[in-house]
Amino acid sequence: MNHNEFAKKYRSNRGVALVTALLLLSLFMIMTLSMVIATTSDTLIDGYYRNSRASFYGADSGVNIVRQALINDVATNAVPTGYLPGTGAPSLALPANAFPSDITSAFGSSQSVLGSSSSASNSSWPGTFVLDTTKSSLGMTSASTNSPLCAPGSTTAITIAITCTYNYNYHIVVEGQSRAGEVNTVEEYGTVPLSIVMAPAAATAGAFSRWSTLFDKYALCSAPLVPGTFSGTMFSNDSWNWGSFSTGYILNGPVGAANANVGYMYNDGACDPSASTSDTHQGTTINPNFRGGLSVNQAPVPLPTDTYSQEEAILDGRGGACPAGGCTNSQPTNAALAVMKTAGGTAWSSSASSGVFLPYSPASGSNPSALSLSSATNAFGGLYVQGNVDQMVLTASTSGSGSSAHKLQVISIKQGSTTTTITLDLTGGTTEIADNHGNDSGAMTGLPQNVNTSPASEACMVYVTGNISSNPSSTAPTGLSGPSSGAAIQDGSGVTITAGGTISVTGNITYSTEPVSLSVSDTPVSPAPTNVLGIYTTGGNVQFQPPGNVTTMEVDASFATINGASGSTYGLEASWNGINTLNIVGGRVQNQARSGSALGQRNIYFDQRFANGFAPPWFPTTTLPAPTTDTATVQPVIAKRLSWVNSSAQ
Repeated sequence: MNHNEFAKKYRSNRGVALVTALLLLSLFMIMTLSMVIATTSDTLIDGYYRNSRASFYGADSGVNIVRQALINDVATNAVPTGYLPGTGAPSLALPANAFPSDITSAFGSSQSVLGSSSSASNSSWPGTFVLDTTKSSLGMTSASTNSPLCAPGSTTAITIAITCTYNYNYHIVVEGQSRAGEVNTVEEYGTVPLSIVMAPAAATAGAFSRWSTLFDKYALCSAPLVPGTFSGTMFSNDSWNWGSFSTGYILNGPVGAANANVGYMYNDGACDPSASTSDTHQGTTINPNFRGGLSVNQAPVPLPTDTYSQEEAILDGRGGACPAGGCTNSQPTNAALAVMKTAGGTAWSSSASSGVFLPYSPASGSNPSALSLSSATNAFGGLYVQGNVDQMVLTASTSGSGSSAHKLQVISIKQGSTTTTITLDLTGGTTEIADNHGNDSGAMTGLPQNVNTSPASEACMVYVTGNISSNPSSTAPTGLSGPSSGAAIQDGSGVTITAGGTISVTGNITYSTEPVSLSVSDTPVSPAPTNVLGIYTTGGNVQFQPPGNVTTMEVDASFATINGASGSTYGLEASWNGINTLNIVGGRVQNQARSGSALGQRNIYFDQRFANGFAPPWFPTTTLPAPTTDTATVQPVIAKRLSWVNSSAQ
């Protein structure tokens, strides 16, 4: 190809590059524009989505916040302050068909989900919510399981323990909003159940041993109480009288009285009735140390009426409760009592003037003696003493030595020329009755038991129909005592002595292991021992009559000298040989405060075990006062969500 031809061909292709470049530029412009449009669209879509989700989360969070506020209102404000079940069903304070005003006020206007603070964290997310008060609602219905006593408006006193449940049915409507105008509405339906446990005041039965001192009669300004240290709960169905003594009174537990006043008695004969804890007269102040406080105008404690429970317990180890109004069981029949025999095998008879009887069958032929157990309980509870007792000695003894030693509880009873000894082998689990005339049952398998405890425990009732040496004289009566030295009540042994007449205590009666420290602190011993003694009479006094003047006398027992019959005046008294200091480890319950003229000081160290329901076996019981107020306790409130919907998405 020559030069002209080539130039001609080249000139024919001129402009192609420009066209190509323009085409490529147009393509790039289209692509760029598409990318810009796509990116802008995505940004707008993301913004819309973000704001939509933010408004949704705001609404959802608002629902949770409002629901919790409603729960708090139901839990704390629904039951009126001071409500008592004795007034009938509660008049619930929350409105039955509208949201509580505190919630509508708090959330009826726009609220930040993160709070109102201007801090960086709280302003990091601008979600807000508002409660739609026109659409939200609240209604209350009683649970179908409720007692009729729970019906709203019922004024019938609730006197039984029940639970009343009321369901607050709610409909919460909340609108959430973010930066822009996007709004989401979330609705929730559910129930907030309000359960109220009704615990009305109710009287209960309890042993008299729960008091360290209880007087039925103690007339105002009659005679001052013997000074000393007193621990445990003290109560008088009448009043108390405090005297002007150098030793004074230390009262570690609560002191109560049915009377509106107590008496402050001075050496010049003056007595000031007062409800105060101290009193001053002509420069002399009587200031008992009420460490547990003084309460007056309290409800009195009712007294029991008889001893049938203790008598029945000998035969079956069970007895029956004897609160005010009488026992739940009647006096044992003569036929039932005839199962009991003396050490010589003589059966009990109502015509017998004396005798110590035990439920057993004497040996016959090749058959050894055997205890007679009740068919109802497969147990017996102790021994029966007909007539008066000249002397009764309680001894904590042992037999054998070392690892083979047996702990024994020995009860020796003297009537005239006959001394009967009951030996309870607590380790070997046997009972033996013998007398000083050569009669002996031998060891019989089994021990007296209190089947009212779980499990049944060793316990011995000594039931005396008459007195235990009730004729005081200048020569020491024999009466009731422990051994001349050593303990009277063995570890693991429970004994209650019940008499129809007066009981004279003529010597120390102590436990093998003391339950508390004999000091002002009255500290319980740990572990708590299980030995215990009760002394109970419904027909006489308990007289403290040592053989001569003594420095110290100690009796470890809970005393009860009470009879529910009108005019009974039984109590503890000490007006013979002098006792410088009388220590009672346990407590005392008396029809009437009686003379303690032979005492210099009396200390009552309350057996702290008695405060927790422990008591001597078959000790008399009473109807304990009901609590001063009954209670209505709101149970923890948890909402039940029934349905939830984002109505903006529908």
